[in-house]
Amino acid sequence: MLQRYLIVPILVHQTWCQTPTAIDLKAQSRDVDFTAAISTRPFKSGTALPSSCAVGEMFYLSSAAAGTNVYGCTAANTWTLEAGAGAQNASQLSDLAATLTSATTLTIGARCSATTPCNVRFGSTVQSFTSSTSATIGTGTGTAYIYLDSSGTLTVGHNLTVTCASGCVAASGITAFPNNSIPLFTWTATNGTWNTTGGTDWRAFQSSINIAAGSGLLSATANGLTTLSIDPSQVGLWAPVPPTSSTPCGQGSWSVDNSYFYVCVAANTWLRAALTTW
Repeated sequence: MLQRYLIVPILVHQTWCQTPTAIDLKAQSRDVDFTAAISTRPFKSGTALPSSCAVGEMFYLSSAAAGTNVYGCTAANTWTLEAGAGAQNASQLSDLAATLTSATTLTIGARCSATTPCNVRFGSTVQSFTSSTSATIGTGTGTAYIYLDSSGTLTVGHNLTVTCASGCVAASGITAFPNNSIPLFTWTATNGTWNTTGGTDWRAFQSSINIAAGSGLLSATANGLTTLSIDPSQVGLWAPVPPTSSTPCGQGSWSVDNSYFYVCVAANTWLRAALTTW
């Protein structure tokens, strides 16, 4: 009986002095529920994206604007802003988005592929981008302007030292989006490094074109198509040679043949003058 009393204190002493064991949630947990937890922080976080990552990693960029903080590693050492399910605004659309993948490299159109092309329409022509490209900064402080020019070329205009990979063109001396271009992004840089929060999304899926008719012109818009035409009250319109002086016409219309110059002086009233040499 004495032996039992001696053993119990020893076992209790061993239990209380035992070093706590760290639990491996992946291998040792089941149906984990953090609903009542005081706090949860499932992502790594910081003010700058790590220079390296493996596919599947997530990161919370605390220095980014609200709503654009969560990044996923979509390829080795490539971070992509995660848009979530359903685009809520233009900055969440993936087509031709610019993302910071390292201190010196911007990736443009990371999600453009043969199966999910990034399409842009210029009038009746559709330009299709089926792969991503990148812009690498060498030196300088300033702003890069990422846009599509009037021919559909993906262009990175800048006042820095920038080189483009296959799929885009670097244009120096650019300090604003050119006329007739489609703006995509701007990105600022300091001392040869892209700024972590220097990107501004200028893409727009809603737009309009305002056309004002100048002197002598008329404009009419129907079903999204704007048509310009000559204002006959200010500019005379050519008409076929009238066979009679009462041939239907509108005032100001004119015509000419080898013998006469014809002018419609009132509704359905023509006058003519003979042509002579000198």
